[in-house]
Amino acid sequence: MRASRMILINLIGFIVVLLAIAGGGWYFYNQSNYISDSDASVQAKQEYIAAMAAGKLTKWTVQAGTTVQAGDVLGVEQLPTGQTLNITSPINGQVVKSAAVVNEVVSPGTLLGAVMDIQNEYIVANVRETAIRNIQPGQKVDIYIDAYPGDTFSGTVLSVGGESAVQALGLPTDTSGTFTKEVQRVPVRISLDGIGGKYVVPGMNASVRIHRNNL
Repeated sequence: MRASRMILINLIGFIVVLLAIAGGGWYFYNQSNYISDSDASVQAKQEYIAAMAAGKLTKWTVQAGTTVQAGDVLGVEQLPTGQTLNITSPINGQVVKSAAVVNEVVSPGTLLGAVMDIQNEYIVANVRETAIRNIQPGQKVDIYIDAYPGDTFSGTVLSVGGESAVQALGLPTDTSGTFTKEVQRVPVRISLDGIGGKYVVPGMNASVRIHRNNL
């Protein structure tokens, strides 16, 4: 009985050691072959539409959700001289914001709306600065969108760099004179190569796994 118990204890110990070795090997494999980060989201190009001069907005033909093409006339502005200016869409896409009010007096730069190119979505992953040296355009990426657990989407690194996440968010810096070292996040733009009919919209959270050695 005692001998059987010792055999069982040894067997359990062996299995625990084996699992630890397997887990360590799996961790080493992932660290050696991939760069993973969960600070990512779906994005799309967005252009704001603003009044071009001082005058009155006499016409506005779109609302949020309207699909437009680059160059489409969205509204008309009448200048004090009596001349009119057409307000056009700068890109193909969908109107995601409509703040225009017909017959409102506007100034140069008054925000009238925004258009987003939702047909060409991409991923922005804010990767730790310590990992950036191992990332370059062309690397394959596995993309996981939180809304679709279990599904894997494919992508490719398009560009690396730009403002750090802290700078892009406009977060305040420490002015107390005490320096606190923080790991910065660097934006990495990644293509989203097909969504398989899934409903994916800008703003959805995601995580990524970038392949280190596939160039």
